[in-house]
Amino acid sequence: MGRGRLLAIVLGLAWPVAPAVEAACADDVAHAATREQTSYSSGAATVRGLIYRPARPNGAGVVLLHGARGLAADAATFDPHAIQLASRGYHVLVPNYYDAAPGRERRTGRDLRLWRGAAADGAAFLAAQTGMERDRVALWGYSLGGFLSGETAMEADGVAAAVSVAGGLDVGEAGRGGRAAPVLLIHARRDPVISPASTRRWGEGLRRRGAAVEVQALDWDGHGFDGATWCEVFGRTRTFLDRVVSGEADHGPA
Repeated sequence: MGRGRLLAIVLGLAWPVAPAVEAACADDVAHAATREQTSYSSGAATVRGLIYRPARPNGAGVVLLHGARGLAADAATFDPHAIQLASRGYHVLVPNYYDAAPGRERRTGRDLRLWRGAAADGAAFLAAQTGMERDRVALWGYSLGGFLSGETAMEADGVAAAVSVAGGLDVGEAGRGGRAAPVLLIHARRDPVISPASTRRWGEGLRRRGAAVEVQALDWDGHGFDGATWCEVFGRTRTFLDRVVSGEADHGPA
């Protein structure tokens, strides 16, 4: 059974799932993690997802937020990288935040608020897991999920840091909240969906709101990525997380 179909069955998703993208990154480590179905409450909603538990926890965790096409489109791509993060000690949660409010082309301010709430509640859920330590959960997101990760970090005390991949002001209007959270923004050289200029403008606004923002550009054109570029994205993600939430610069293989 392919990874995409497996994840669809586990999550009970009813819409088509994109083909699996095997990580096969040059720096992959031996698998030392488990994956299981989970759920948590966010307001009146029950948010379904997958949790990846490390064999040797490092006390830190990361919540991976899907893009606008939904978890069905991104789960198979995220899965091998989530396993690699967990095999290096991180607890990883991959929630279907559309359970809090359905995805739609014309999203509203209420939708964004409910999705930010689902992200923050996911961080709190992950922080409560055995092997986790206080104030060591980061949010990571792609596209719409990237925008949500950065904006949620500006208003949720339980989020220690955020990584946004291909996110920016083209997604929606930025909030007004502010916190001194480290935020990494990763964007392509050219992106026809979320322009790099909108990512940089968002980063400037986040700095004014108190965030410690780093902006990194990929040698890639497009909104989606090939396998090698996803490996680079998650390599940069691990370097950032190792520095800001893992508690030590090098707790194991990077």
